[in-house]
Amino acid sequence: MTGNFVMLQMDDLRQVVTEIVEEVCIKRGLNEKPSHEEDEWLTREEVCNKLHITYTTLWRKENEGIIKKHKMGRRNYYSKKEVDALFLSDVETTEGNLQ
Repeated sequence: MTGNFVMLQMDDLRQVVTEIVEEVCIKRGLNEKPSHEEDEWLTREEVCNKLHITYTTLWRKENEGIIKKHKMGRRNYYSKKEVDALFLSDVETTEGNLQ
């Protein structure tokens, strides 16, 4: 069995790999870039502080499907947009109960 070898400079190899990755992303619909707000993520601690809840309550809300966690590596992150919407709905509910 005979193989062909191609020697490339490091920059040329990077360019080839970048083009292949972009091509695959386009084919799979992964090339859409999220808006700036969708790019913002909160940690578990930040979510708990913002919503004034404990880690256990956050875990319960995840299991109930009220809030969605997003795995990035070994850590959980939460969409700032989703957390803000949840925070506003909690505030509106509280204000409605006070009247």
